Amino acid sequence: MDRNNTPDIWRDIQNTIENVNKKKKVRDYKSVLIVPEQHPDFDPSLYHTKNPVCPQMMYECIKRIFSRKSHDCLSSENKPKVVEVILKFAKLYDGIDFYNDEDLLQYFDDFVRLDFLQFT
Repeated sequence: MDRNNTPDIWRDIQNTIENVNKKKKVRDYKSVLIVPEQHPDFDPSLYHTKNPVCPQMMYECIKRIFSRKSHDCLSSENKPKVVEVILKFAKLYDGIDFYNDEDLLQYFDDFVRLDFLQFT
């Protein structure tokens, strides 16, 4: 499964895994979501729409794309396109709360919170 899937297809992923394994009596897999940590100063209650992607994370993503020399999917040469793609990506998570463990466990067996951005 693609690691960059968005919440709008989590149910589809779950259904696919379940359908593939229907004939098996024992479930031999575990679905685990890797949740990126957000900037410690991020207060989601300040926003009208719930979204777990903090502005600092969007900035870090844009900064990383701008600094890479080349990439097949998203080149840093077209900077307005980079910003557009990052904003559209963040918008996909509207209405999702990564801090609500109960909601996450509706779709996944477990989750791990990782800080791989190291905000500066």
